[in-house]
Amino acid sequence: MGPWLVKIDSREELDTWLGERPPVAYQPLLMVIRGDGPLIRELLPNALDAAKLEEERIVLWVRERELAENPAVAGLFGDDDEVVAVVLGEDRRVVGRVYRNHMDVDDAAFAFAAAAV
Repeated sequence: MGPWLVKIDSREELDTWLGERPPVAYQPLLMVIRGDGPLIRELLPNALDAAKLEEERIVLWVRERELAENPAVAGLFGDDDEVVAVVLGEDRRVVGRVYRNHMDVDDAAFAFAAAAV
């Protein structure tokens, strides 16, 4: 099994994971979670449990504010403040979202599953 959680600490790491060739031997489905705080700390274990339900799912945690506000990340979330995580398909476009009022394991799993459609 691969790493289910990757904490992104630098722009270089972010670019590598969001690029065409992430640093794993397969093409993962990525859930990007940005920021930190009680809400995010509540979501993380649920996102990890959802990632573990299927192979090749990885949660990227972009914790640092300057990275979370980077256009590459902010653009994924758009203007909707209710979105706390996005799932990227193989083409690295957003295919699923997790909202602040729907953050259970099932909600995260549903967001991941949207990439398989």
